[in-house]
This record gives sequence, structure tokens and C-alpha cells, in this order.
Amino acid sequence: MADVAEGLVPPPAVDQTGNLTIWWVPAIANVLAPSASTEIGGAGAFRLTYSFTEDGWDFDASQEKIKDPRLTLKQPLEALGTSPVSLKTLKYVESTQAGSANVVLTEGLSGFFVERSSVPNATLAAEAQKVRVIPVTLGKQLPGPRNGQGKFTILQEAAVTGVVGGPVALAA
Repeated sequence: MADVAEGLVPPPAVDQTGNLTIWWVPAIANVLAPSASTEIGGAGAFRLTYSFTEDGWDFDASQEKIKDPRLTLKQPLEALGTSPVSLKTLKYVESTQAGSANVVLTEGLSGFFVERSSVPNATLAAEAQKVRVIPVTLGKQLPGPRNGQGKFTILQEAAVTGVVGGPVALAA
């Protein structure tokens, strides 16, 4: 393609506000095509998005660079290595409401976080929507910071127990 000057209008982007949904799903038969109706919409699955604080849901991901020095070559080369992925410490509000993260995410539980971005949170899960599946085992629920302000919170570690791939399409 020929070089074309960029216009004054940047490419469109989707605002994060209201366009992220996080589900807890206890079992997924095929992580490459989770079912919108029987798994995300099934028994034991919960929407947890609004339980999390704004700093309570985040990935820590990178890709390693491996040095590849060669004899007499003035510039060392590089190769791409593994891509470590983990969830940062989860932080959510303390609540006794059924379906809240505080009630659902118990210590030792294994299952899946399913994250959908760029779709309004009010939209129900449906076939062909793109999601990221994150297999985890949950750690202890620990009290969050106590500073006399805001809501009481819970901190929890989640160990990633399987490969976290790119977004996949939901099946029916």
C-alpha cells in the first residue's frame, strides 16, 4: 500500500466505561469456544464486574526477549521467548449478597474468569462475541486496606492454571 498521510481524525476506539464484563464460570468444556447459553448462562456462573474495584482487575502480561549474541557480530540479536501472564491481586468490595465476588470466589475454588471487552455490560452473552478465558485457582480472601474511607474490600490472589490465549468466539 502506498504511504498516505494520516488525517487529523484518529481511529475510533471503544471507551472502557460500561464496556467490560467479567464472569466467574465453574466449568468450561472447550476454552476455545465457551458456550454462551450453557456455561456463561449456566448454573454456578455469575457476573462479577461490579464487585471489583477500579484497581481490582488487571493483567500482568509481557513477552520475554532472549539475547542472541553472535561471535564477532557488533550488535547482539534478540529472539522472542515465553509470554508470562498472570492476574494481579484481585480487589473487590466486601458483600454478603448472593452472586457477589465476596460470596462466589471462595478459597481453593478452581474455575474460569471470562472477560468480554468492547461490548456494553448490559448486553447478554451471545454467540460470536469475543471473550478471553482465564483458568484459575483462587487463594485466601484477605481484608483489604483499612483507611477509614470508602468501602471495605477483599484482596485475593488467583493462580493462572492454564494457557490464557487471545479472544475466542462464544458458541451458542
